[in-house]
Amino acid sequence: MTDNILLSVRSLTRRFTSSGPAVVDDLSFDLDAGEILALIGPSGCGKTTTLRMIAGFETPDAGRVLLSGRDLTSMPAEQRGIGMVFQDYALFPHMTVGENIRFGARRKGREMVARYLGMVGLDGFDQRYPDQLSGGQQQRVALARSFAAEPRLILLDEPFSNLDAALRSAARREIRRLLKSAGIAIVFVTHDQEEALSFADRIAVMRDGRILQNGAAHEVYDRPADAFVATFLGRTNLLEGTAEGGFVRTSLGLLPLTRPASGRVSISLRPERLGIRAVEADEQPNGRIVAVEFKGHDMTYWVDCNGVEVQVDAMQSIRLAEGTPVCVAVDGEAVPLGDSKQ
Repeated sequence: MTDNILLSVRSLTRRFTSSGPAVVDDLSFDLDAGEILALIGPSGCGKTTTLRMIAGFETPDAGRVLLSGRDLTSMPAEQRGIGMVFQDYALFPHMTVGENIRFGARRKGREMVARYLGMVGLDGFDQRYPDQLSGGQQQRVALARSFAAEPRLILLDEPFSNLDAALRSAARREIRRLLKSAGIAIVFVTHDQEEALSFADRIAVMRDGRILQNGAAHEVYDRPADAFVATFLGRTNLLEGTAEGGFVRTSLGLLPLTRPASGRVSISLRPERLGIRAVEADEQPNGRIVAVEFKGHDMTYWVDCNGVEVQVDAMQSIRLAEGTPVCVAVDGEAVPLGDSKQ
């Protein structure tokens, strides 16, 4: 984080029953101006409740929400200057696109509507009604309506979940470009790891109302803190080994570690970090393929390595059959996990 902090969440706690567990438990994080943060976790982890407390739709039992140092915790939602785009976009069906954008806008008039529709690539759509738009177009109108209120922060709740798979990737790229060009800070919630990794600058992985790890998207993916973070953010191989200093001995042989450890450890190895090839003449294999999955642009192999099954992702130019003896090698370092014995 830098000195350019826009949003500060401090020790937020929320219980829905006095005797029950906290849905959000002593949660804290900061957000820089213009930064995109993803709150990601399984259903029921507290991410949407966190978003609603920041917006002012839910009252915390403890903790504070500050925007540019100003305490918003007791302030009504409509006075916070924070935009929110709901999962169903919440457009008014009886209003035209232009009327939806003018609702709540700081400045009124056709020029304002044209400006924000132009920003989201919907020039000339101001007289249409929401039911005359596709899901992706409705999403962009909802964003334009939020932009028109001129907030410094927008909250997004599962922003791409209503789009079909063909639209989702293109929509993520376009909406990210729009948000970055507008310089608006974003907190969004999702349970989709691909969405979080591709859309956010920073990821906070949540479980049971707490943040387990918070950092740049590539850092959290490449250096997961524990087994939950490693598996939630994508496929990985969790292996056991014996570490000494910067290396660990495993079923794949002696591997370098991202940080020193000692004794019995659990490690994470992403499938794309493993290479695979058929053995050459007189070469000793260290594995045998037990299953193959063809996925078009790449292949997934499950390989038995000395009694331990590992997953290997390789480009589809490599075609090996089940039962083939192979050599599996590691490209990079193994990550010792925080729940390991060190």
